[in-house]
Amino acid sequence: MTRSLLALVLAPVVLASAGLTAVAQTKAPATEQPVAAKDKAVIESAFAKADANGDGKLSKDEAAKLPAIGARFDELDKNKDGVLTVEEFSAGFATN
Repeated sequence: MTRSLLALVLAPVVLASAGLTAVAQTKAPATEQPVAAKDKAVIESAFAKADANGDGKLSKDEAAKLPAIGARFDELDKNKDGVLTVEEFSAGFATN
């Protein structure tokens, strides 16, 4: 009788964990979503407005025009060359 009671109590737990394991295995891994064309245009427009000298890069002073980007300039400058490319800028813009 004790075994039947134990089986009755543990059966839902075992089934639930098996179900959760199956769900976890079938979910696609989270990947970074590509930027929508509309968003890309907005990002490129903001970048162009901040790029005062039109050289295709943002200096620290140019990035300061956009406080959210300027505050994270060093973090966004992945290659540490002292300027932000549109790709580096885009990554920061998308996470704001």
